[in-house]
Amino acid sequence: MVESLEITHILLFIGIGLFSARLFGEIFERLKLSAIVGELISGILIGGPLFMLVGVDASFFMDSGSLQQFSQIGILLLLFIVGLEINIKDLRKIGKKCLTISITEVLLALAGGFLTGYFLIKQDYKFALFFGLLFTATSIGVTVRTLSNLGKLDTRVGRAVLSVAVLDDFLALILVLILGGTLFPNPDVNPLLEILYLVIFIVGVVIIIPQILKFLEKRFNIFSRSSTQYFSIGIIFALLVSLSFFASFLGFSGAIIAFLLGLSLQRNTIIVKEIKETFVKIGDGIFIPLFFFTVGATFQLDWRIFTLANLLIIPIAIGSKAVGAFVGSTITGFKPKEATQLAVGMMPRAEIVIIIAEIGLLNGIFTQDIFSMAILLVLVTVLITPLLLKLVFREKQKPVVEKEITETIEKLGELTSKIDNKEISVTQENQKPVSND
Repeated sequence: MVESLEITHILLFIGIGLFSARLFGEIFERLKLSAIVGELISGILIGGPLFMLVGVDASFFMDSGSLQQFSQIGILLLLFIVGLEINIKDLRKIGKKCLTISITEVLLALAGGFLTGYFLIKQDYKFALFFGLLFTATSIGVTVRTLSNLGKLDTRVGRAVLSVAVLDDFLALILVLILGGTLFPNPDVNPLLEILYLVIFIVGVVIIIPQILKFLEKRFNIFSRSSTQYFSIGIIFALLVSLSFFASFLGFSGAIIAFLLGLSLQRNTIIVKEIKETFVKIGDGIFIPLFFFTVGATFQLDWRIFTLANLLIIPIAIGSKAVGAFVGSTITGFKPKEATQLAVGMMPRAEIVIIIAEIGLLNGIFTQDIFSMAILLVLVTVLITPLLLKLVFREKQKPVVEKEITETIEKLGELTSKIDNKEISVTQENQKPVSND
């Protein structure tokens, strides 16, 4: 009976969560804001406090371990899709300027986060380093949409923003994998042995598994000519969740392994063609919005978290990343105005920051207060970035009076030129020799 009740609660949560997440996401998209903000806010408003206001205990939604595991599929699909879409060939083509900007920005942001965690939150260096990862990633979706609306996407700054943001997320995820395993090793496993396991696991995911899949396709055409429908989708999804399980069992982040799997499979054009569209539809349509709803529902709006130290996290996170982008842009030859525009474009955080916060919370690295501040960081940066981008890209316009005077002078100049031309013409006419006839 208890298990039946739990299943009923999960079904109710999925129904309410998915409906409200999709609805709020649609509303925010129409307001030209990120759908992620809508999905988070739907979780904050509907996943907890609203039920409590009307006298319904919403704790049963979040007390279920099964529900928590179900929502993690959203993380796996999100990072798997990110891995499929980050083209390694494109990363190789990115110029030295963008690479310099990204490395400078990520290092300064990481340093800002480390100093905040160590001196302001007063935690040890391990926590401070992992905490600094929250400052490093960038959400490109908000910036791309705003620049597109302003007609500035296909400009020098617009192209640089796209390239640097992709590199930021790539570096942030690799740092999560490295620092998560080295700073917080499994206490039951020898650290050197754990590093060995990690190396073997990465080699298996990035090299061995793709080669096996390639061999099976080349030899048996199991993906391109399968006898059953959607064979590729089932096999790759099974591989994705299985690798995530073994990664978690060994103490690694299953989400980051999902990213590496997507990154390694993108070179297999046959598999990508068979699965990508379906994975994107399933992820964006169901699991990813439900994941963000769940994140919003776990957000605890407790006024006790709004201490001076916690509130300073947001401006420091925004400022350290902006300074890093500005410094990197300046030393690579961008003009001050362009460097400012690029710095503002790097401000928004969303998917990757939420995933890092979720990993930290689930592994006991972050407290609920830190997790909640990370969600606030996402909400604040996603909301203010479009406004700031419009401000820094605004063209200087001459005052109305000055504009009218300039136009009048230009017209007088044209009129004077015409008069002078006529006088010259008349003079030349008068100077013609008179015929004796």
